[in-house]
Amino acid sequence: MNLPTAHFATLCKYAGISFIAGAVNHGFFSGERSLVTAAIGVLVYLVGGILEMRASPDGSQRWVDLLGLGIVSSIGLGFFTGGLQHFPDSPARSAWVVPLGFAMSLLAYWLMQGRDRAPLRTVLGYGVGTGAVVLAGSLIAWQMLPDAGGDGHDHDHASHSHEASPAPAAVALPRPSAGVASPQPADSASVPVRELRIEMDDTMRFSPSALTVVAGENVKLVVVNRGKLTHEFVIGTAAELAHHQREMQSGSAAHHHHTDSAISVEAGQSREVIRRFDKSGELGVACFEPGHYEAGMKGTLTVLPRS
Repeated sequence: MNLPTAHFATLCKYAGISFIAGAVNHGFFSGERSLVTAAIGVLVYLVGGILEMRASPDGSQRWVDLLGLGIVSSIGLGFFTGGLQHFPDSPARSAWVVPLGFAMSLLAYWLMQGRDRAPLRTVLGYGVGTGAVVLAGSLIAWQMLPDAGGDGHDHDHASHSHEASPAPAAVALPRPSAGVASPQPADSASVPVRELRIEMDDTMRFSPSALTVVAGENVKLVVVNRGKLTHEFVIGTAAELAHHQREMQSGSAAHHHHTDSAISVEAGQSREVIRRFDKSGELGVACFEPGHYEAGMKGTLTVLPRS
Protein backbone atom coordinates (compact mmCIF):
# COMPACT_ATOMS: atom_id res chain seq x y z
CA MET A 1 0.00 0.00 0.00
CA ASN A 2 1.44 3.37 -0.97
CA LEU A 3 1.77 6.11 1.61
CA PRO A 4 -1.18 8.33 0.51
CA THR A 5 -3.55 5.36 0.47
CA ALA A 6 -2.27 4.06 3.79
CA HIS A 7 -2.59 7.48 5.39
CA PHE A 8 -6.12 8.07 4.07
CA ALA A 9 -7.21 4.59 5.16
CA THR A 10 -5.83 5.26 8.64
CA LEU A 11 -7.58 8.63 8.80
CA CYS A 12 -10.88 7.00 7.87
CA LYS A 13 -10.57 4.25 10.44
CA TYR A 14 -9.64 6.57 13.27
CA ALA A 15 -12.23 9.16 12.26
CA GLY A 16 -14.85 6.43 12.24
CA ILE A 17 -13.82 5.32 15.71
CA SER A 18 -14.03 8.94 16.90
CA PHE A 19 -17.55 9.29 15.52
CA ILE A 20 -18.57 6.10 17.30
CA ALA A 21 -16.88 7.22 20.50
CA GLY A 22 -18.94 10.40 20.44
CA ALA A 23 -22.10 8.45 19.76
CA VAL A 24 -21.37 6.18 22.74
CA ASN A 25 -21.69 9.18 25.01
CA HIS A 26 -24.37 11.09 23.15
CA GLY A 27 -25.79 8.27 21.09
CA PHE A 28 -28.14 5.54 22.21
CA PHE A 29 -28.50 7.76 25.27
CA SER A 30 -29.80 10.78 23.35
CA GLY A 31 -31.81 9.55 20.41
CA GLU A 32 -31.78 9.83 16.66
CA ARG A 33 -29.11 12.47 16.15
CA SER A 34 -26.29 10.47 17.64
CA LEU A 35 -27.49 7.16 16.25
CA VAL A 36 -26.93 8.77 12.86
CA THR A 37 -23.48 9.84 14.06
CA ALA A 38 -22.69 6.24 15.01
CA ALA A 39 -23.85 4.96 11.62
CA ILE A 40 -21.65 7.52 9.85
CA GLY A 41 -18.74 6.43 12.04
CA VAL A 42 -19.22 2.78 11.05
CA LEU A 43 -19.38 3.69 7.34
CA VAL A 44 -16.26 5.86 7.52
CA TYR A 45 -14.43 3.06 9.34
CA LEU A 46 -15.47 0.60 6.64
CA VAL A 47 -14.12 2.92 3.92
CA GLY A 48 -10.72 2.75 5.58
CA GLY A 49 -11.00 -1.02 5.90
CA ILE A 50 -11.96 -1.45 2.24
CA LEU A 51 -8.95 0.62 1.13
CA GLU A 52 -6.67 -1.57 3.24
CA MET A 53 -8.23 -4.76 1.90
CA ARG A 54 -7.94 -3.69 -1.75
CA ALA A 55 -4.29 -2.89 -1.14
CA SER A 56 -3.67 -6.43 0.16
CA PRO A 57 -4.05 -8.74 -2.84
CA ASP A 58 -2.57 -11.65 -0.90
CA GLY A 59 -6.01 -12.35 0.59
CA SER A 60 -4.85 -11.72 4.14
CA GLN A 61 -7.98 -9.62 4.68
CA ARG A 62 -11.44 -11.03 4.10
CA TRP A 63 -14.81 -9.42 3.53
CA VAL A 64 -16.32 -11.28 6.48
CA ASP A 65 -13.66 -9.77 8.72
CA LEU A 66 -14.23 -6.28 7.40
CA LEU A 67 -18.03 -6.24 7.32
CA GLY A 68 -18.69 -8.26 10.42
CA LEU A 69 -15.79 -8.25 12.82
CA GLY A 70 -14.58 -4.85 11.60
CA ILE A 71 -17.81 -3.26 12.76
CA VAL A 72 -17.55 -5.02 16.13
CA SER A 73 -13.98 -3.81 16.42
CA SER A 74 -14.88 -0.21 15.57
CA ILE A 75 -17.72 -0.17 18.09
CA GLY A 76 -15.51 -1.75 20.75
CA LEU A 77 -12.76 0.81 20.19
CA GLY A 78 -15.36 3.57 20.22
CA PHE A 79 -16.76 2.30 23.51
CA PHE A 80 -13.29 2.11 25.05
CA THR A 81 -12.02 5.51 23.92
CA GLY A 82 -15.34 7.30 24.42
CA GLY A 83 -15.77 5.83 27.88
CA LEU A 84 -12.29 6.94 28.91
CA GLN A 85 -12.82 10.43 27.54
CA HIS A 86 -16.10 10.97 29.38
CA PHE A 87 -15.29 9.16 32.61
CA PRO A 88 -15.35 12.42 34.64
CA ASP A 89 -18.76 13.34 33.20
CA SER A 90 -20.54 10.00 33.58
CA PRO A 91 -18.51 7.58 35.71
CA ALA A 92 -21.35 5.13 36.36
CA ARG A 93 -21.80 4.53 32.64
CA SER A 94 -18.10 4.57 31.76
CA ALA A 95 -17.43 1.97 34.44
CA TRP A 96 -19.08 -0.66 32.22
CA VAL A 97 -18.61 0.94 28.79
CA VAL A 98 -14.79 0.87 29.01
CA PRO A 99 -14.45 -2.84 29.97
CA LEU A 100 -17.07 -3.81 27.39
CA GLY A 101 -15.19 -1.89 24.71
CA PHE A 102 -11.95 -3.65 25.68
CA ALA A 103 -13.57 -7.08 25.43
CA MET A 104 -15.26 -6.36 22.09
CA SER A 105 -12.12 -4.95 20.48
CA LEU A 106 -9.95 -7.83 21.72
CA LEU A 107 -12.34 -10.50 20.45
CA ALA A 108 -12.70 -8.84 17.05
CA TYR A 109 -8.96 -8.25 16.72
CA TRP A 110 -8.11 -11.88 17.49
CA LEU A 111 -10.71 -13.26 15.10
CA MET A 112 -9.57 -10.90 12.35
CA GLN A 113 -5.81 -10.95 12.73
CA GLY A 114 -4.62 -13.12 15.56
CA ARG A 115 -5.95 -16.62 14.98
CA ASP A 116 -2.83 -17.65 13.08
CA ARG A 117 -0.47 -15.87 15.44
CA ALA A 118 -1.74 -16.65 18.91
CA PRO A 119 -3.53 -19.71 20.33
CA LEU A 120 -6.83 -19.22 22.09
CA ARG A 121 -5.25 -20.02 25.45
CA THR A 122 -2.82 -17.12 25.10
CA VAL A 123 -5.59 -14.71 24.13
CA LEU A 124 -7.77 -15.84 27.03
CA GLY A 125 -4.90 -15.38 29.46
CA TYR A 126 -4.18 -11.92 28.15
CA GLY A 127 -7.86 -11.01 28.00
CA VAL A 128 -8.69 -12.17 31.52
CA GLY A 129 -5.59 -10.59 33.07
CA THR A 130 -5.70 -7.27 31.27
CA GLY A 131 -9.49 -7.15 31.33
CA ALA A 132 -9.46 -7.57 35.10
CA VAL A 133 -7.08 -4.62 35.39
CA VAL A 134 -9.31 -2.51 33.11
CA LEU A 135 -12.43 -3.48 35.05
CA ALA A 136 -10.81 -2.86 38.45
CA GLY A 137 -9.47 0.51 37.30
CA SER A 138 -12.89 1.50 35.98
CA LEU A 139 -14.64 0.56 39.22
CA ILE A 140 -12.04 2.36 41.33
CA ALA A 141 -12.31 5.49 39.19
CA TRP A 142 -16.10 5.33 39.44
CA GLN A 143 -15.96 5.22 43.23
CA MET A 144 -13.30 7.92 43.52
CA LEU A 145 -14.96 10.48 41.28
CA PRO A 146 -17.25 13.01 43.00
CA ASP A 147 -20.81 11.90 43.66
CA ALA A 148 -20.16 8.40 42.29
CA GLY A 149 -22.73 5.91 43.43
CA GLY A 150 -25.64 8.34 43.09
CA ASP A 151 -27.47 8.50 39.83
CA GLY A 152 -24.23 8.40 37.94
CA HIS A 153 -24.47 11.83 36.36
CA ASP A 154 -24.24 14.33 39.22
CA HIS A 155 -21.08 16.07 38.12
CA ASP A 156 -22.22 19.56 37.42
CA HIS A 157 -20.80 22.54 39.25
CA ALA A 158 -23.62 22.46 41.77
CA SER A 159 -22.04 19.41 43.41
CA HIS A 160 -19.15 21.61 44.54
CA SER A 161 -21.18 24.07 46.58
CA HIS A 162 -19.73 24.84 49.99
CA GLU A 163 -21.50 23.14 52.87
CA ALA A 164 -20.78 26.08 55.14
CA SER A 165 -22.94 28.36 52.98
CA PRO A 166 -26.72 28.01 53.06
CA ALA A 167 -28.25 26.81 49.82
CA PRO A 168 -29.63 29.79 47.88
CA ALA A 169 -33.38 29.81 47.64
CA ALA A 170 -34.95 30.63 44.29
CA VAL A 171 -38.32 32.30 44.66
CA ALA A 172 -40.69 32.68 41.73
CA LEU A 173 -42.57 35.94 41.43
CA PRO A 174 -46.37 35.83 41.05
CA ARG A 175 -47.61 34.61 37.68
CA PRO A 176 -50.50 36.10 35.78
CA SER A 177 -53.02 33.82 34.16
CA ALA A 178 -51.70 34.78 30.69
CA GLY A 179 -48.60 32.61 31.09
CA VAL A 180 -45.35 34.58 31.44
CA ALA A 181 -44.31 35.48 34.98
CA SER A 182 -45.24 39.00 36.04
CA PRO A 183 -42.39 41.45 36.70
CA GLN A 184 -44.22 42.86 39.75
CA PRO A 185 -43.99 41.16 43.13
CA ALA A 186 -47.18 41.04 45.14
CA ASP A 187 -46.31 44.03 47.32
CA SER A 188 -45.10 46.50 44.69
CA ALA A 189 -46.49 48.08 41.56
CA SER A 190 -43.16 48.63 39.84
CA VAL A 191 -39.96 46.66 40.37
CA PRO A 192 -36.81 46.96 38.22
CA VAL A 193 -36.10 43.77 36.29
CA ARG A 194 -32.78 42.86 34.67
CA GLU A 195 -32.88 40.60 31.62
CA LEU A 196 -30.54 37.66 31.12
CA ARG A 197 -30.63 35.86 27.77
CA ILE A 198 -29.58 32.22 27.65
CA GLU A 199 -29.28 30.42 24.32
CA MET A 200 -29.04 26.66 23.82
CA ASP A 201 -28.67 24.45 20.78
CA ASP A 202 -27.81 20.92 19.69
CA THR A 203 -24.12 21.29 20.55
CA MET A 204 -25.39 20.53 24.08
CA ARG A 205 -24.18 23.80 25.57
CA PHE A 206 -25.73 26.78 27.29
CA SER A 207 -24.51 30.20 26.19
CA PRO A 208 -23.48 31.63 28.53
CA SER A 209 -22.91 28.66 30.81
CA ALA A 210 -22.02 30.78 33.85
CA LEU A 211 -24.66 33.26 35.08
CA THR A 212 -24.38 35.80 37.88
CA VAL A 213 -27.20 37.55 39.74
CA VAL A 214 -27.47 39.51 42.97
CA ALA A 215 -29.47 38.32 45.95
CA GLY A 216 -32.87 40.01 45.99
CA GLU A 217 -32.59 41.10 42.36
CA ASN A 218 -35.50 40.46 40.02
CA VAL A 219 -34.21 38.78 36.87
CA LYS A 220 -36.04 37.97 33.66
CA LEU A 221 -34.53 34.77 32.22
CA VAL A 222 -35.07 34.61 28.47
CA VAL A 223 -34.28 31.06 27.38
CA VAL A 224 -33.95 30.58 23.61
CA ASN A 225 -33.68 27.16 21.94
CA ARG A 226 -31.86 27.52 18.62
CA GLY A 227 -31.56 23.78 18.06
CA LYS A 228 -33.75 21.17 16.42
CA LEU A 229 -34.21 19.19 19.64
CA THR A 230 -36.19 19.92 22.77
CA HIS A 231 -34.01 21.22 25.61
CA GLU A 232 -34.52 21.97 29.29
CA PHE A 233 -33.35 24.81 31.48
CA VAL A 234 -33.34 23.54 35.06
CA ILE A 235 -32.06 25.56 38.03
CA GLY A 236 -31.45 24.09 41.47
CA THR A 237 -29.15 22.83 44.15
CA ALA A 238 -27.25 19.59 43.59
CA ALA A 239 -29.99 17.64 45.39
CA GLU A 240 -32.77 19.33 43.42
CA LEU A 241 -31.06 18.67 40.10
CA ALA A 242 -30.47 15.03 41.03
CA HIS A 243 -34.16 14.66 41.94
CA HIS A 244 -35.29 16.17 38.66
CA GLN A 245 -32.90 13.93 36.73
CA ARG A 246 -34.25 10.82 38.43
CA GLU A 247 -37.78 11.87 37.50
CA MET A 248 -36.75 12.31 33.87
CA GLN A 249 -34.98 8.93 33.81
CA SER A 250 -37.90 7.13 35.45
CA GLY A 251 -40.18 7.88 32.52
CA SER A 252 -42.76 9.49 34.78
CA ALA A 253 -44.88 12.47 33.79
CA ALA A 254 -42.00 14.82 34.64
CA HIS A 255 -42.24 16.44 31.21
CA HIS A 256 -45.64 17.78 32.22
CA HIS A 257 -44.54 19.15 35.58
CA HIS A 258 -42.05 21.81 34.60
CA THR A 259 -42.06 24.93 36.75
CA ASP A 260 -40.23 28.25 36.75
CA SER A 261 -37.21 26.32 38.02
CA ALA A 262 -37.43 23.62 35.35
CA ILE A 263 -38.74 24.68 31.98
CA SER A 264 -38.81 22.80 28.70
CA VAL A 265 -38.28 24.69 25.45
CA GLU A 266 -39.24 23.18 22.12
CA ALA A 267 -37.03 23.53 19.04
CA GLY A 268 -36.99 27.08 17.71
CA GLN A 269 -39.01 28.41 20.65
CA SER A 270 -38.22 30.61 23.65
CA ARG A 271 -39.53 30.90 27.20
CA GLU A 272 -39.38 33.74 29.70
CA VAL A 273 -39.59 33.56 33.47
CA ILE A 274 -38.93 36.16 36.13
CA ARG A 275 -37.12 35.00 39.24
CA ARG A 276 -35.80 36.40 42.49
CA PHE A 277 -32.95 34.67 44.35
CA ASP A 278 -33.04 35.55 48.02
CA LYS A 279 -29.83 33.97 49.35
CA SER A 280 -26.27 34.14 48.08
CA GLY A 281 -24.50 30.98 46.97
CA GLU A 282 -24.18 28.79 43.92
CA LEU A 283 -26.83 26.88 41.98
CA GLY A 284 -26.48 24.51 39.07
CA VAL A 285 -28.06 24.78 35.64
CA ALA A 286 -28.71 21.65 33.57
CA CYS A 287 -30.66 19.97 30.80
CA PHE A 288 -31.83 16.42 31.52
CA GLU A 289 -33.29 15.49 28.17
CA PRO A 290 -31.81 12.00 27.49
CA GLY A 291 -28.05 12.25 27.02
CA HIS A 292 -27.87 16.06 27.05
CA TYR A 293 -26.42 16.46 30.55
CA GLU A 294 -23.83 13.75 29.84
CA ALA A 295 -22.84 15.64 26.69
CA GLY A 296 -22.00 18.70 28.75
CA MET A 297 -25.26 20.64 28.91
CA LYS A 298 -24.67 22.12 32.34
CA GLY A 299 -23.63 25.38 33.95
CA THR A 300 -23.71 27.51 37.08
CA LEU A 301 -25.77 30.35 38.44
CA THR A 302 -23.94 32.33 41.12
CA VAL A 303 -25.99 34.47 43.49
CA LEU A 304 -23.81 37.28 44.87
CA PRO A 305 -24.49 38.83 48.29
CA ARG A 306 -26.49 42.02 48.20
CA SER A 307 -24.19 45.03 48.62
